[in-house]
Amino acid sequence: MRLNDELVLFFSVLKWLLISSVIGVLVGGAASAFILFIHYVIEQGNRYAHVFYLLPLSFFTANLLSQFILKRHLGTDTLISAINKNYGRVEGGFIPTKVINVTLILGTGGSAGKESPCAQIGAGIGSAFATLLRVDDVDRRKMVLCGFCAGFACVFGAPLAGALFGIEILAVGIILYDVLLPAFVASITAYQVSSALGITFFYYPLNFVPAFEEGFFIRLLAGGIFFGLCAYALIRAIQGSTTFTKRIPIWRPFKGLIGGLILVGLALLFSRDYLGLGLALMEDTIKGVPVLWYAFLLKALFTIITLSISRIGSVITPILFIGATAGSFYADLVGADRATFAAIGFVSLLAGTTNSPIATSILAIELFGATVAPYAAVSCVISFLMSGHQSLYASQVLATSKSGAIPVELGKEISTVNRQGTHTYPPLPILIRDWLQRWRRNPNKDNDQSST
Repeated sequence: MRLNDELVLFFSVLKWLLISSVIGVLVGGAASAFILFIHYVIEQGNRYAHVFYLLPLSFFTANLLSQFILKRHLGTDTLISAINKNYGRVEGGFIPTKVINVTLILGTGGSAGKESPCAQIGAGIGSAFATLLRVDDVDRRKMVLCGFCAGFACVFGAPLAGALFGIEILAVGIILYDVLLPAFVASITAYQVSSALGITFFYYPLNFVPAFEEGFFIRLLAGGIFFGLCAYALIRAIQGSTTFTKRIPIWRPFKGLIGGLILVGLALLFSRDYLGLGLALMEDTIKGVPVLWYAFLLKALFTIITLSISRIGSVITPILFIGATAGSFYADLVGADRATFAAIGFVSLLAGTTNSPIATSILAIELFGATVAPYAAVSCVISFLMSGHQSLYASQVLATSKSGAIPVELGKEISTVNRQGTHTYPPLPILIRDWLQRWRRNPNKDNDQSST
């Protein structure tokens, strides 16, 4: 009987090695084609100093397409919800939407990223492949997740972090171990295909030696709190701005026109550095080059306007930019090394805004080397906790509470938990008193369970 079990497991592993490898090759090729295309468009646009003057027209056109022609737009939130609730059943018609609209926005200087389209293209390929093989719902979900994770890996240039990120953002507090192997294989394969096709990735190992005698660890802990508060503020700002924009009684394409004009005015007033992906300035920041102390605030403003007006593109690249520049600001504030805290802020803000402390800790290892990674991981976890029960991905399922003192209903999407607003919070001293009483009764008990 045991021999039969081992044979079943062996053929199961073999099956998923084959399936995930094929998905990785397909996603690596498709995502690389999109990345090369979007980089070509951006490079051509950068040849003209005033291409950002076209932002009002591109926002108008993108909103017009979304509203009337490409109605089957599928956002990352919708995809997360489909994976959580419907075994990853998605429509393939969203791919032209993402390619056309993201090209319009990024080609003229909108402050957005390219990660979301790549992940969604990957998920679409996984779904199409599952339909072709006529697999059951459980295997379909795994195949969609393989493509989803592989898409992130192609953009991050970090296959392990990309795989974990795609899994971790589904639910706060749960990792799907049964999909780890196929997700890792698909992500690594997609990464290798992208590298072979000429995609270059950001990699900057830091020569880092922590100076504990100068209170480094205290500054690190305070930095984690700072990045967590920044993450919370950014989430609420994007949510509030999007809600406010939706309520404005103006035709949606006209909203795009107005938003584009505002971005043009801000670029003329401040700088073009905060338009587009901003990769050059972000890399300089990681290398320790000084930047304006309020650079992270300006990038946040440009990003909030872009996303709330167009609702197109990914927010991950802007978050990495904001995190790096916020880290540089914090380093100057406390007298620490700029490059070190820029790298720590780079991953910590992403951890707080997306509830992905494990993936971002691995990302620090893959991008910045092993010496800084343990300290970046501490900051990522603190940022994750400090951002509260919020997320840029409203379809994330809340599977665990970040504190036993906060009454939340588990098993619900974060958007639902935050919208209900039915919980009445006791005064803080009462919460602390109750927590201490529970701890004294059983100090070894894990108090992660939420109160209802």
